[in-house]
Amino acid sequence: MNDRARVWSRSSNRDLRKTLSRSRTNAGIHGKLHAETIVIGGGVIGCAIAYELAARGKDVLLIERGRIAEGASCAAAGMIAADSEHFSSPMMLNLATMSRQLLHEQYEQLSSLSEIHIGFQQNGFITPIRLKHDLSNDSIVPRLRSLATEIWWDGTTAQQEAPWLNKDIYGAYYRPLECDVLPVNLTQAYARSAQALGARIVEGVHQVNLRADANRIQAVETSIGTMTCQNVIVANGIQGEELMKQVGLHLPILPVKGEIAAVQFSDHSGQLVPDKTVYAEDIYIVPKANGEVWIGATVLPGKSDLHVTAAGLQKLLERAANWVPGIAEAHFVRAWAGVRPSTPDGLPYLGACESISGLYAAVGHHRNGILLSAVTGSLLADFIEGKSSEELNMQGCRPERFIKRGILH
Repeated sequence: MNDRARVWSRSSNRDLRKTLSRSRTNAGIHGKLHAETIVIGGGVIGCAIAYELAARGKDVLLIERGRIAEGASCAAAGMIAADSEHFSSPMMLNLATMSRQLLHEQYEQLSSLSEIHIGFQQNGFITPIRLKHDLSNDSIVPRLRSLATEIWWDGTTAQQEAPWLNKDIYGAYYRPLECDVLPVNLTQAYARSAQALGARIVEGVHQVNLRADANRIQAVETSIGTMTCQNVIVANGIQGEELMKQVGLHLPILPVKGEIAAVQFSDHSGQLVPDKTVYAEDIYIVPKANGEVWIGATVLPGKSDLHVTAAGLQKLLERAANWVPGIAEAHFVRAWAGVRPSTPDGLPYLGACESISGLYAAVGHHRNGILLSAVTGSLLADFIEGKSSEELNMQGCRPERFIKRGILH
């Protein structure tokens, strides 16, 4: 038995990060190397899937090579920006809107089952407009958006509603339904709630290999043994491409590095402090439930390191201060970086792999993992229960869509 494998049991609920002893680990794993469905990946996507499957009474085992919420999920800003995000297709807008509603519906149960405060806030998002002609700029105002859920503020109204904004603006769109969470807390709440509903979660599982015959998935080989199953859901983000290659499937995933900074205002900052998220064309500024204000994010395609650069940090702080001048007076807290898993067409891989029965994908969410977590959990549970991409209107996200088009060989 691998000493680094950690099992979450009901008695471990008081301390989410507690590393269990070898004897406790053996007790949690021995004789339980089978599950109806194995979820690979302990980020927000994998944990949301495990939660939804457990809520539907399914036998689910989630395995994570590190710790829960240790990867891209811990580097996110936690915005539920269904109305503000720039989506490439109406399907993504619909998914985002559905996911926001689902998270509202899940909130009370997640809080009750997990006893974790996810930092949920619905203060609305503001997209400030510097000049009148910017209203027709697709890079500033989303082309695909719900007009029914936004309110236009002229310059005077914007200053009244958000006196901390730069006064040199033409106006702003206010979207009151937008909300945010603390991303690590949400991920942990999904994980702990899944466990409370009967799911098993094992951390520190390495050397993960998929085993399949010509037609169907058979098992998952790992550092702690062979795990047999009926279904496998690959939900491990940037590592998903390499895992799928083990069974001959090519799902291209592109790394996109992003850097984020956190600042904090003093108790005497008054009207300098933003109380709503600013979602501008070049920056987002997110007041969080923990008292910090998060500023992000740089976009560095092809980069996969986790170093925060001086240039990136300077860019974030300068852009933020251009919209919220009080940022320049705030105290710097910390900065961090994460790597987002993107796809060539900007759509995630969601659903069944047609060439290998029992194998499913839920990767490639790019910067929308937190936003799409709730709906992804629901959709993958629907797929496991036998629904097709056609029934769910999800053909555009089929995992093998590039192979089918002959783009990859």
